[in-house]
Amino acid sequence: MRLHPAEIAKEIKSYTFFRSFRDDLILQASAMITIQSVNAGEYVLQEGSKNTSLFFLKSGKAEVSLMSEVIISLDTPGEVFGEMSVITKKPVSTAVRAVTDCVFFVLNSEDFAHVHPKDKDRFEALLYNIYCQILTDRLTKTNEKARLFEILNRELYEAQNALQAGGGGKVLLVEPDKKQQMPVRMALGGTSVQLDIAGTIEEAQEFIKTETYDIVLCEENCVDFLNEVRQQNKVQYPILLTGQDVQGNLEILRNHRFVENIISRDTEDRNTTIRYILQALGKLLGKDFFGVEKYLSWGVDVKSRLVTHSGQREDLREEMCAYFKKVGIRSSILDRVNTVAEEMLMNAIYDAPVDSEGRSVFNHVSRKEEVKLETHQQSQLSYACDGVLLAVSVKDPFGALDRSVIVDYLLTCYNGAAGSLNGAKGGAGRGLHQIIENSDLTIFNVKKGVRTEVICLFNVDGQKKVAQPSFHYFFI
Repeated sequence: MRLHPAEIAKEIKSYTFFRSFRDDLILQASAMITIQSVNAGEYVLQEGSKNTSLFFLKSGKAEVSLMSEVIISLDTPGEVFGEMSVITKKPVSTAVRAVTDCVFFVLNSEDFAHVHPKDKDRFEALLYNIYCQILTDRLTKTNEKARLFEILNRELYEAQNALQAGGGGKVLLVEPDKKQQMPVRMALGGTSVQLDIAGTIEEAQEFIKTETYDIVLCEENCVDFLNEVRQQNKVQYPILLTGQDVQGNLEILRNHRFVENIISRDTEDRNTTIRYILQALGKLLGKDFFGVEKYLSWGVDVKSRLVTHSGQREDLREEMCAYFKKVGIRSSILDRVNTVAEEMLMNAIYDAPVDSEGRSVFNHVSRKEEVKLETHQQSQLSYACDGVLLAVSVKDPFGALDRSVIVDYLLTCYNGAAGSLNGAKGGAGRGLHQIIENSDLTIFNVKKGVRTEVICLFNVDGQKKVAQPSFHYFFI
């Protein structure tokens, strides 16, 4: 790709780095800039290498990593990296890899010597001023990451304590990828839980010849092994570990209806995977299945309201959104939270109630028709925020939600056939789809005939942590 300096100047003048530059200085800088294209998967900079250039993202997405751990993603045109090695003249301390095909504007600091003498002092003063701004911004972000890290450490500590208090248990992990074994090792390290790890199905089969496990965690390519141990009564809670692709997970679940528990995981985010596994194992081994507080920092203030009739929905949502707005949640997140809460309340009022024979009480009723719930039919709306995650949940006293309903209804929605399973029923089946798509993570907890709880989590710490929405479910 070749661009005239005037074309480059027109583009970079909107970048934060160059906003304080006069037009003539921007044009001089543009004349020094070269354009570098990098294919997806290739490294732009490697840890320990020498670097004298500033890199500005023109297009694509890249990620910065330290010791193979991703610490930041770059996807906004104008984002800069390489400045630390330019300032300190020391080897590069982090690696930068192109996630997609990328194009960068590259400005070699050694070319700064060629700035016109009359502009050199002003140019250097601008550079140092900008460097100070960049470093201040980096420090602010680092401090925020440190705060979030402390919160995560606290959560993991509490989750590990919960496992310890539960008296431990025996867990078998079936995972061929050693890198993905590590989060489970780290999650259970220091607890009283006995962990066995099998890298192949054959190794796993050797374990179950002599052992009975409380939990078997199994990655999706070994899903048939879960059925094997379930049929042999060798495990109390079989759990399938999936990726974050909702539609891909649905295809797996459609073909393996026996799967009762799933945890989706981001294979590139170790901390989140550790958290999800600890939360799941803690509630299963501790026989404490329900409660939105399990997914938030210890001590968070959870607000709860009874759901008594359909006309109450708007007031409940307004009260909830007013609370979140007061604690500083952005309106873009509140819009999603509001959508999710409405769908969950509709499901709790019209879909959840069943009679003593398990027959739906209100599912046939128009969603515009007023429904009043008897005391034994009432649900509970709960919500809270710990500064990192916002959580909303609705819990009903029926436990009538079936995992096939989740799978089949979502399949129809993702395949463009919403409503095809409903017949004469009131809803169109889009509610579950709306809940999944507007949340970062949705958890379904169901104890048959006793209780259903749907928990939706939203990241509120400045950026979305997951690449796409996903869901877990536990049927116990």
